[in-house]
Amino acid sequence: MFDGWEVAHCCIDRKWGNLLGYRRSFNKKSVESRGTSKLPGLTLNLVPAEFATCRGVAFQFEDNDRAEELLRLVARREACKGRELSILIDGGSAIKAWVYIYEGENLIDEKSPPPERAAMVLKASGIRGPNFDYVKMVYEGLGSVGIDDPAVSEFWRIVKEQSKRAKK
Repeated sequence: MFDGWEVAHCCIDRKWGNLLGYRRSFNKKSVESRGTSKLPGLTLNLVPAEFATCRGVAFQFEDNDRAEELLRLVARREACKGRELSILIDGGSAIKAWVYIYEGENLIDEKSPPPERAAMVLKASGIRGPNFDYVKMVYEGLGSVGIDDPAVSEFWRIVKEQSKRAKK
């Protein structure tokens, strides 16, 4: 939501909304953007969670000749195909939106200890920069729009704490 990719691809509108039954999780290995195959980073994904709600942004693009190309581009970026799910847009209406939920071989077990996952973040860097910067950007970006996601906040706290210890 915070790296501006949508601007580069001619987004025509943004709407805040809620995806019911899902939450954020740093459970997706990044082996290119924020890590490598030898030192993977972790990026956000969505996981099913009963009674959860994931607050985010739905981007609207023109329905034109580039729409298919854009779907392919986002599928490559997210390393998975999108699926149409219902999003509750602020104001009460529901829309169908393409949502990208990774379920491939680069998932890590969410039950792996957070300090181990934080250690991965501190070691990883990819073509888009250090994984530490990504986790920080997600945490700060959510905070800047008034979203306190407990999973993101707690993971950032652990990453930051381990980073301070590593510098001593």
